[in-house]
Amino acid sequence: MHGVRRLLAAAGIVALATIGSAAAQTGVPANGGLQSFAQADKPSTATRVKTWTRARLEAAKKRWAADNAKFADCQKQLLEHRKTKRLSLHKQGHFLQDCMNRKP
Repeated sequence: MHGVRRLLAAAGIVALATIGSAAAQTGVPANGGLQSFAQADKPSTATRVKTWTRARLEAAKKRWAADNAKFADCQKQLLEHRKTKRLSLHKQGHFLQDCMNRKP
């Protein structure tokens, strides 16, 4: 029994060493290249909004106002629902999310 465990442990070590040396030979970074992806230059939201046209900004304001009104309505529905049934914070979040995702 102990001999089998030793054999499996040795095979695992050899497999890890083989994989590690193969990755080193191909030039693949150990972290999978995530570091270069994370450092991509992405402009901030404020920078992107500065380039919007007036029409696009007005359309966004209308959409935000509609979403704000819809969220206020969903909050009212949640308060009414909480009067009849107790909900955990997790379920309250799901209730609001479902309400916001419903089509008007």
